[in-house]
Amino acid sequence: MEELYYSGHWEAEERRRAAAAAAALTSYDAALDRLSRAPEEVPLTRATIGTPKTDPPWHEFVVSLLVCLPVVGGLYSAFGVGRAFPNGPRTAVTIGALVTAAVVVLLLMVAVLWLADRLDRAGRRDELLRTGADMVAACVRALDASDAERAGRLRKLDDLYRRTERLVLRAHRVRGTIGGSSPRRAAARRHAELVAGALRRELCRVDAEPQEALRDLAGKLVTVCERYAEGRIGRLLPEEDLVDVEPVTVARQALRESALMAVVVLVAFCGALGAWLGCRAAGVPDDLLPLAAAAGLLLGGTLAGGWRRAVRLVELLPGL
Repeated sequence: MEELYYSGHWEAEERRRAAAAAAALTSYDAALDRLSRAPEEVPLTRATIGTPKTDPPWHEFVVSLLVCLPVVGGLYSAFGVGRAFPNGPRTAVTIGALVTAAVVVLLLMVAVLWLADRLDRAGRRDELLRTGADMVAACVRALDASDAERAGRLRKLDDLYRRTERLVLRAHRVRGTIGGSSPRRAAARRHAELVAGALRRELCRVDAEPQEALRDLAGKLVTVCERYAEGRIGRLLPEEDLVDVEPVTVARQALRESALMAVVVLVAFCGALGAWLGCRAAGVPDDLLPLAAAAGLLLGGTLAGGWRRAVRLVELLPGL
């Protein structure tokens, strides 16, 4: 019975993925038609999009590791803090245990995600094509949207663009055609930064010239994806599209995001500490103090860095 269950589950999953691939290809072809681009221009992109995604054989093991290892490590580290200071102030020890557990969980999650990302080479290689195709379709949907629908579709476009830009900047690393010590790597990285700058320039024109900007952005993405699929990492866009473009650098983005997350973590834990001490002084039962600290952490993180970063931070705490 168990074998039949798993067999039926995987067959249903394969059918779902095949249907999703067919829908993505249909949507992409419709977008190409709207942009007056022939499907014959992008055979490699269409072939990748039309192929269902498959998980590597170790996928279930990594998922289990991702779930279990950070949680176990966080709980063990929190228990270790309590054992190390058995006679310390209860409030200080509890907060120290929470902070230690959060740091351990974060480090373990980063390590496991890094390992999974490095092992799934095929998934990393094709991610730009799939995400880029989704963004091309999103550009066309925003282009054809009514005034009432356009705001929501433009916000969706922004979300897709952040993912796509990150993948463009990593194209020279994940495509697999340039070695880590190759002198071609620096030139390909500089070109990727210019391409990301050209795409960002078109995105920023959407609020001034929406029709032209959306068409130009989608057209450039079609070209980028196909040339990436061909392995032309050093010529993702023609030179004329890169004139007077301000490059987008990975280092600048990483430093900005790291600084912002450091502020979010600091403000969030200050909020947790304030909520803990305030509720304790107000006579709230001890069993409810962890919930109060979590609420303070969420509020502080939201005020400092927005809802999404705060949610990611709260997810790092064990038992929440």
